Amino acid sequence: MNVGGFIASILLCISWQASSATVSPISDALCRNMTQAGVMDNTAPVQCQRLRQVIFNYVDFDGKQHNNGHLVVLDAVAPYVGHIFDSLFSAKFPINKAVTIEHYQGDDDRSMTDNNTSAFNYRSISGQRSLSLHAYGLAIDINPVQNPFVEFSTTNIATFKPQAGIKYANRMKYRFGKTERKGMAEEIIELFAKNGFQYWGGFWDTPIDYQHFQVSRDMANLMISMDSQQATMFFKRYVDWYQSCSRFYPQAHSQHKFNDYVEYLKDKLGVSSLSQTYIRSPSRIIQAIQVDSVRSAICVKR
Repeated sequence: MNVGGFIASILLCISWQASSATVSPISDALCRNMTQAGVMDNTAPVQCQRLRQVIFNYVDFDGKQHNNGHLVVLDAVAPYVGHIFDSLFSAKFPINKAVTIEHYQGDDDRSMTDNNTSAFNYRSISGQRSLSLHAYGLAIDINPVQNPFVEFSTTNIATFKPQAGIKYANRMKYRFGKTERKGMAEEIIELFAKNGFQYWGGFWDTPIDYQHFQVSRDMANLMISMDSQQATMFFKRYVDWYQSCSRFYPQAHSQHKFNDYVEYLKDKLGVSSLSQTYIRSPSRIIQAIQVDSVRSAICVKR
């Protein structure tokens, strides 16, 4: 490289500042705002004391840098969420915007229409009574327009939310004669998975929720039953398990054919639910959360 090229590369590195997400508790003022907006309630499974706000840098679809990305998630996962968005910033993966859901009075449809990336929201699953994993601070929706929610009627008619997401029904990033499409979730499945969000809505048959990343429901119930320190220890083990399985069994990893840490512990303890077992006997679960060698019989699905 010539001197001019070298200097140019240095200047580029300087101009593209390294991101460093910050994690902090929910302030009393923010908690009041969340409650007034209908995003939080005293019946929510997770209260403000167990939530954390993650503030991060991101780049938008025009290549402009922002330092005000803002998500609210469960305390134990917050550092990993920060790492996810630091990695997205470093890779220049575009995010349209990321403001907390109280800006939309908890209205998920409005947030999606505004192509807003979001996390915590005390609400039910769309069209159901069961609580969404967003109500636990354990689900993240990213770029809803580029990654729409697709629902199918009994007569097999597909409905896209937001409506603008229909432009992304074809999920190919590169198409002959067309420009490259950016901000699509398929590019970042592995980044979310190796940071603990192994379940992607794009894997589902119906509805298909391309924007959505979460943990399992049993895992969510377990983590909110634990105290913050226990949940943090468990989530670290969960992430370590995924990374070990993916390293030792690359083919199974590439085919999404290995169990997660929750399934491993259930197999180890001979139980059908970790969260219910923890409620009955917390010490039994805590004692089982330890570093174990990864074995094919329990890591790889049969």
